[in-house]
Amino acid sequence: GGLKYLVSEVNKLGLRFGIWMEPEMVCPDSDLYRAHPDWALKVPGRTPGYARNQLVLDITRPEVWDYCYGCIKDVLSSANIEYLKWDMNRPLADIYSAGLPADRQGEFHYRYMLALYRMQERLISDFPELLLENCSSGGGRYDAGTLFYSPQVWASDDTDAIERLKIQEGNMLIYPLSTIGAHVSDCPNHGNGRITPFDTRGNVALFGTFGYELDITKISEDDRAMIPGQIDLYHKYNDLIREGDYYRIASFSENGEYDCWSVNAKDASEVLVAYVSVYSRMNRKGRIIRLQGLDPDRIYRIEGTKEQYYGDTLMNAGLQVPEIKGDFRSKLIHLISC
Repeated sequence: GGLKYLVSEVNKLGLRFGIWMEPEMVCPDSDLYRAHPDWALKVPGRTPGYARNQLVLDITRPEVWDYCYGCIKDVLSSANIEYLKWDMNRPLADIYSAGLPADRQGEFHYRYMLALYRMQERLISDFPELLLENCSSGGGRYDAGTLFYSPQVWASDDTDAIERLKIQEGNMLIYPLSTIGAHVSDCPNHGNGRITPFDTRGNVALFGTFGYELDITKISEDDRAMIPGQIDLYHKYNDLIREGDYYRIASFSENGEYDCWSVNAKDASEVLVAYVSVYSRMNRKGRIIRLQGLDPDRIYRIEGTKEQYYGDTLMNAGLQVPEIKGDFRSKLIHLISC
């Protein structure tokens, strides 16, 4: 029935429809390339380098820009598409634009980004309700310019929860947590084969856009049973994570053993702490973590317990986290001011 029929059937299930595109690329074995080989980036007289069997279209040229945007608009206008993942899986290479003279080839990168921004500006103007997600993995476009058009950016194709600790720490230092594309992916991880507990994968992804990229019919029943609870956590803490203040408490990239960070409400009335014990140690009884950004005169209660502490105590003496047996284990600690 075509795309429109597919989208309508998805909408009937109560779901919204999203689509993946990589509009800047062209395959040599395509009608477009056969008709306009000069539209692709390549240095005259040299064999171009292919990545994923693709070349990059030169969107700095008006005719190429018009064609690319026309294709995108046609697809999005054909059905009720509400989310677009704009991917870019290879870097710009073979930099030479047939639309520029030889003495102006140095302008290319600048002109290319302006063309990209102009295309995405047009996109969100023509489709104001569209959720646009940009790509960082290949395009490296996690920057303030990109975030003007897309409220979230896919942080990395490396979805292993443990490697994501370092990746997301770097992003968290600069960008709002709500912009970090982060998902619970399958295990063993497709990239490194690591097996990480399902709850740890969920806790790490929680501090980003949160989602799943796995076939839920092929995971264990125990893991599948955890999904509703993880989604409940997302809805429970989404406002806090999106609007709160981020504090780095410990860095796995520095200490090599554990990771810890928190998100605090603006008025310091509640705090959500994430603790990840990457590598377990023999005979360790626990670890002291010193929280940050609390009201020193307030009393905070750990949700689900009767434990209460002054903010001053939590920031100076610290909070004892019992040792979690096994590698790659994690826990969330939610504190509410009394």
